[in-house]
Amino acid sequence: MRPRRRQQRLVRAVVYVLVLLVVIGMILAMVGSTLAAAAPTGPAPEAASSSRPAPVVVLGTSNLTWADLQKASHTTAGEDLGSRDVGSAATHLLSFTSGGEPMSLSVRTPADRTCPADGWLTLGRGARASAVEPTDSCTGTTAAIPGDTPLIRALGGDISVQAVGPRAQLATGAPGSSPSTSVSLAPSLPEALADGADLTVVDTARDVSTDAERINALDDALRTAQEQAPPGTRIIVASLADDEDPGPQMAVLPAGTTSTRGTSDGLVIGTSTHRPGLAQLTDLTPTLTTALTGRSDPAFDGQSLGLPTGGGTSVPPNTAAPDDSRIARLADDALHARASQRTVIPAGALLMGSAVALLVWAAVALRDPRADRRPARRRRAAGAATFLSALPTALLLVNAVPWWRAGAREGAPSAWSQAAALTGATVIAACVTGLAAGTTTLVRRRRHLRPVISSSASEASAPPLPLRPSPSPVGLTSLLVTATIPLAWLVDAATGAHLAFNNPLGMNAVVAGRFYGVSNTAFALVAGALVVVIAGTWEHLGRGRRTALVATCLLGGAALVVDGAPQLGADVGGALTLVPTLAFLGAGLAGMRLSWRRWLAIGGATLLVVGGFAVVDLLRPGGPTHLGRFARQVADGSALGVLGRKAYALVGPFIAKPMATAGLACALALLAAALWWLRRQVRDWHAGTSPYAWVAPSVRWVTVALRSLGVLTLMSVLVNDSGVTMAGFILAAAAPALMALLLAPAQIETDTALRPTDASHDAGV
Repeated sequence: MRPRRRQQRLVRAVVYVLVLLVVIGMILAMVGSTLAAAAPTGPAPEAASSSRPAPVVVLGTSNLTWADLQKASHTTAGEDLGSRDVGSAATHLLSFTSGGEPMSLSVRTPADRTCPADGWLTLGRGARASAVEPTDSCTGTTAAIPGDTPLIRALGGDISVQAVGPRAQLATGAPGSSPSTSVSLAPSLPEALADGADLTVVDTARDVSTDAERINALDDALRTAQEQAPPGTRIIVASLADDEDPGPQMAVLPAGTTSTRGTSDGLVIGTSTHRPGLAQLTDLTPTLTTALTGRSDPAFDGQSLGLPTGGGTSVPPNTAAPDDSRIARLADDALHARASQRTVIPAGALLMGSAVALLVWAAVALRDPRADRRPARRRRAAGAATFLSALPTALLLVNAVPWWRAGAREGAPSAWSQAAALTGATVIAACVTGLAAGTTTLVRRRRHLRPVISSSASEASAPPLPLRPSPSPVGLTSLLVTATIPLAWLVDAATGAHLAFNNPLGMNAVVAGRFYGVSNTAFALVAGALVVVIAGTWEHLGRGRRTALVATCLLGGAALVVDGAPQLGADVGGALTLVPTLAFLGAGLAGMRLSWRRWLAIGGATLLVVGGFAVVDLLRPGGPTHLGRFARQVADGSALGVLGRKAYALVGPFIAKPMATAGLACALALLAAALWWLRRQVRDWHAGTSPYAWVAPSVRWVTVALRSLGVLTLMSVLVNDSGVTMAGFILAAAAPALMALLLAPAQIETDTALRPTDASHDAGV
């Protein structure tokens, strides 16, 4: 009875400590939010001069980037672009930009590329939408023009709207289809401006196919708006599609546009992206409704920016293109995003492929070798595993170096950028490994050289000191290297994810799945390494129940707070996955079995933790993250649609692509074979008949870690929309670390420090 009571007390203690750490993290997040809200974030918009808002004109185009405008501004008349002087048109656009607020626009829709019709439909709905089937080309059949759109319904019947161009009607709906709206179709921009509508939406990219034609058509529309629009008209210029080369597009908002997140280096920080000079296409919809009605619809996916109450940024003719550092930075950021997207597959293949190759090579090389070859093979395998454990950290740190500029020309990334990223990551991984080895050597040397206070007489009369196992230098080095993965990625997420954004491993402005916090890839790497670090720490510190409690609560609890807190990681799926994984890991290390009642308690604790994060997100100023928005959707009953989309994102690629289905089948077959082989080897290991039994005398901690990684992988695949790729990144982080720790033999040392003479002898003196 007493052992069972101890187990119950231990389980309660684990749950209490985890909840306490989460509560502390939420309180800190709320305090930080309040302090941040108290600081001035930027100029407040001026009060309206009249009850009627100033008109807004939206000039839309497609496939136009800041690099395209910079290139065209240096082009002379007739040079590769026909008879019109596109150089002067680009110069005028850049001059107009210098008087406004330039931004990059992420135009991602459900498809891999955004067709012009997709962009206009997304603008009207305020949520990512497809007007063309993702499998069709952009010239395929377009969705019918809707009767009205969420944008027009949010504006109401008091706001008059003029649409110019058939694609613009995808944003405004068909004229006269609803008596509660006031939408008209104008044949040209001058006629639309003459009507004096509150909102004029213009598709300037009709019947154009080249950059020069787009720039000239956009410039003509801009000049017309500047000359004929009423004074104070607010002009927005935006490229809404990227089907030719997916990536951030150019956008210009009126001077004085504000954000609740302020500005950075002269650029407005996107409300939904938390990035200077970067907004989403879905942000334009609430921005328009807020500017014209003073309110926004919470159903919109985007978050509004604050337009000024009046505009007016006319540019004198023949003005030279300004040397605006903001435009150069936005062009470089777009190049960074495109290079990141092209490097994701090579970087992921490097991580996963090297982990699989290590496992296969180690399985062959370590299978019952001759006794004289065992130490050398152990050292080689442990060294290779330790080096590969440093790669996830290196692929994060390499983003501090401008690898994306290698070989780039005219705003397009080169294949050399991929080589530069992977080469730089390899060098950094070697440096991380060397730094960890040097730190281990220094710590052990200082420990061995501690002065012995006792006298020689007392030493002679003292009883023999007991011997105990202690971690070898290789084990400590591998543990330090593995610990850098959660440390580096979580610290970066807590400080703004500056290194993780547009990283070689993803989270870029092209895919636009996430712009801040902990991404799915980052969570897989962090959680996989965290499980190994906790298990390895428990093994090195004595394997006690108290050690299991302390290691799981302190390391796991801190990671949970950073991952789930709205102002830090803002990771819903990560919090849902991490709580049961940590509970299973802690119970396994403490030698306890989890009954179904305890699993119910763990499930309740998981919902409590995620619900607490959601409450903090909804209460804090500055607008909720996707965690708070999902909580609202749960409250209003629309969360089922979100869950359905995530479920389809999990299985959709395998339904639509036969090659993906075949690849998944092969991967599952290989996984089943690997698990069967691993289970057989573990059974033989326990029986003492395994050919790998010489590697380590005990595998209990490894068994617990493997089972916890299984729970982590299953939960991650089911909860996160990245699907089976989560399993690959967990493998890439955990497998080398586990092998490095397993191959690091413990050394037998006394409970006290070595005597100076012994230390001198070991040092070769």
